[in-house]
Amino acid sequence: MNIVSTYTWCQFAPAFALVGLAALLILADALLPRIPKRAYALIGALGTFITTYFLWNGTHANLFGAIATISTGLAILLAFDYKKISCESIAGAGNEEGTGEFYALPLVACAGILCLTQARDLIMLFVSLEVVTLTSYVLAGYFRRNQGSIEAGIKYLVLGAMSTGILVYGIAWYFGMTGSFNMNTEVVVSALSGGVAGSPALAIGFMMSIALLFAGAFFKVGAAPMHVWIPDVYQGAPTPTTCFLAVASKTAGFVVLCALALPFAPICIPGSLLGKCIVWAFGIVAAATLLIGNLGALRQTNLKRLLGYSSIGQAGFILVFFLNLSQDTMTLVGAYLAAYALATTAAFFAIAMVRTQRGSEEIAAFRGLAKTNPRTAFLITVSFASLAGVPLTMGFMVKFSSFIICVGSIYQWPALCWLLPIMVITAAAGFYYYFKVLRAMYWEKPLASDKPLQVPVCTAAVLTACAIMLIYLGTRPLIMLG
Repeated sequence: MNIVSTYTWCQFAPAFALVGLAALLILADALLPRIPKRAYALIGALGTFITTYFLWNGTHANLFGAIATISTGLAILLAFDYKKISCESIAGAGNEEGTGEFYALPLVACAGILCLTQARDLIMLFVSLEVVTLTSYVLAGYFRRNQGSIEAGIKYLVLGAMSTGILVYGIAWYFGMTGSFNMNTEVVVSALSGGVAGSPALAIGFMMSIALLFAGAFFKVGAAPMHVWIPDVYQGAPTPTTCFLAVASKTAGFVVLCALALPFAPICIPGSLLGKCIVWAFGIVAAATLLIGNLGALRQTNLKRLLGYSSIGQAGFILVFFLNLSQDTMTLVGAYLAAYALATTAAFFAIAMVRTQRGSEEIAAFRGLAKTNPRTAFLITVSFASLAGVPLTMGFMVKFSSFIICVGSIYQWPALCWLLPIMVITAAAGFYYYFKVLRAMYWEKPLASDKPLQVPVCTAAVLTACAIMLIYLGTRPLIMLG
């Protein structure tokens, strides 16, 4: 395969720019020690936002890339406000040594995601994904003075290495069965028909390769049964890292899943045995992911761990879109990820603010926030309401579209009728555990020692912007219809 004929340098210009910026920040950190480290966070975030402008205003808008760059920039800004905890957990209180790379590494991971959105073959897809994954290992265990962060890094490394091995094994089988690393409908149809020789063994081997590839992709999106790393890693990792993993890294995972699944779109039609198997596989994985994520969140008291299970549950709703594979699947997945990114990022900014000033990430630490900081409490309410799918928020619109796809799929595949009640039950469970945060803010009384939170400028700006976008994008379709 001649990579020069498949790709152009211009396709990867945004990724190169982010890698170059990360390199400059690391060099500045080493050679200019007197520069405040927090300046690197502002420069890095600004670089991602400028990159987003070129991604969104080019000839071909890159929705997944834009989500990745914006969420990466916001995660870096979160690290800016998280300076106190970062210094204590890396080099000791008041010492910024070693924090510079913490602001630069997300840029490298984001560059990997941008390359991933341009991947047209399994080699580019794998290499780009590993850039994201290897950087995430480092970020998860970056707080060397924090036992939880070290544990999160080790768990993520061990389980991530296992999923990488499965993915590589699948790629090897794929090449062995097809003689190509290209992932498109022509290659899929040819392999399923046994190739030129019409060999049934080749078709069986090809299906095994696809099963391995999907298993690796399910790990990246946090789908069952490859979800086990998420709660522990989300709880133990630094909050800015958790924010990045929950949004940008999950976006990368769904880019991979779309690339693997969409070539099967012409096959997933009624009357096709293989199509029925693929749809049922997605249906079963979606149902298991919904149940594990949403029911697992019910008993959580740590908000980061709760959002870990929430991430699993939200992945289940996104997986429902794959029951009706078409060119619209990527648009629907992108829209859901955008709503999820806005709400989840705001939630992690709130967690970081409470952790810095009240020393806890428990839901109980949000007690009485509506009385001490009513405006901030309202902005947090909007983000959790969107995650739950409350009407007039963007979260409701995208979750409603997931239900519509499920109903449409049941018309084509009536045997999938069991999935709809599961979606209803798990969506109702989401209302319960998301509203535990609201109950703590509005119904529980603050303690005598609970002073009003001092909301940092970055946190206030991000919470406000996310709330406005969630309400605007949630009400805009109704205004247009009116």
